[in-house]
Amino acid sequence: MLGVVRVFCMRRVSKESYNWAAGSYVDLFIVSAVTQVFFAVGLYWTFIDDTAWVNQAPVIHSNIRILAIGTLPVLGWVMALAMGIGLDRFPLDYKTAPFDPSLISTIVVLNISGQLLILIGILTSNIETLESLAKMGATLLGTQLILMGPLAWKLSNARSEDNEKVGWWAEGSLLSLPIIGVVSIITWTLVFHDWIYVIFWSVILDGFWLMVTFAFILGHFQDRLGWELMNPKVTTQAFAVFAVLVIIHILLEFLYQSGTITDSYVKASISAPILWVFFVSRPDRIWKNVLAGKKCSAQILSAHSWLLATAGMGIYEAIYIEEKVGMFYTRFMLIFGIVVQTVWGSSVYLHEDHNHIEIEDRKTRWISVIMMMILMTVVMCLALNVGGHFDSLDSEFVARIAVIALFIAAAEFFIWLVRDAIFNHEDWHRIPMYYTNMHDDSEPDDAYFPHESE
Repeated sequence: MLGVVRVFCMRRVSKESYNWAAGSYVDLFIVSAVTQVFFAVGLYWTFIDDTAWVNQAPVIHSNIRILAIGTLPVLGWVMALAMGIGLDRFPLDYKTAPFDPSLISTIVVLNISGQLLILIGILTSNIETLESLAKMGATLLGTQLILMGPLAWKLSNARSEDNEKVGWWAEGSLLSLPIIGVVSIITWTLVFHDWIYVIFWSVILDGFWLMVTFAFILGHFQDRLGWELMNPKVTTQAFAVFAVLVIIHILLEFLYQSGTITDSYVKASISAPILWVFFVSRPDRIWKNVLAGKKCSAQILSAHSWLLATAGMGIYEAIYIEEKVGMFYTRFMLIFGIVVQTVWGSSVYLHEDHNHIEIEDRKTRWISVIMMMILMTVVMCLALNVGGHFDSLDSEFVARIAVIALFIAAAEFFIWLVRDAIFNHEDWHRIPMYYTNMHDDSEPDDAYFPHESE
């Protein structure tokens, strides 16, 4: 496996320079490419090989397979992409790189090993074996995040006024990594408790990943493209309100799962932070720029646009769908329609920055956007069917359409990832075009790829 994943430790590491870390995203993009295959196999095995889940509302309680297949993206291949982007950009943003290549090497090994163990457990089709292997896999995936703790703390201390365009959204994402790692390990340790599933998703997906996603969205529109969405003071206040809404949501979920609160309507609290990040991001300003002909990532724009529908689904699901579903449809829309699309779009934009492709010359990834639109529409139809408002729907057939749409979107990104981001380095530059003014020309420009130069 390590022969497949090239960990580029040959580059020069200078204590005086932070530029050496630029380009380190490639290592983790390779990890993501490899493990997306794991996810595709696990997804097929879980939802196609056994289609019983489409004949009734998906049961979250005591269904360890749903937790296992969901862990692969939120802690595995999507996390690898997000960390790759962060390890590439944060040193340039904060003008410091308080880590060395061995950290990336360790994360690579832990990430691949953890996902592989979970996949093997899924393929056994045995709950006891899956539980045992997934515990080991989740421990490795959680450990990779805990190892990011010291780095996150050092980077947060290096923050300056130049970093205020994203502000606490980026720092909160960084500082949350070790917490998410600990929560993940605890979740799989207590996996035999039914309520732990919902708490896991409330913390990891509803809180952490929504925060990370908005950091990417804000970083794209306001930082990278220069669209003025909010000033630094509002950015900090927006994060504070978001944190309060997420904490309230997690507390309400815990009280509901413990039986202290019996009204299922409290589950609609999942929509509060989603609505907040949608409206505070000033969609009117985003669309004003889009309609004026300014180019942006279609994937990130699509993800942002689906926030409102996802929040609406959270309210609908809390009111009309049985308690045992565990907000399945809302969280499915959140993870794939919003989180995955945003991370995909951010990954493409970062690599094209390294290729120094002008924004006006960048291709729009319509296949992925259209497939995600189909996926999200189908998921909403399935939810309406379970809620009793679309009884004529052939749920099994429509569910297959959703899986096919997801596979096509994932395949489109996978092909780009392998073809352009991993193997095509002809026009690649170690310093992305957005940061070329930061590069110290007095230092030799050591190539990131062996036997290649810029």
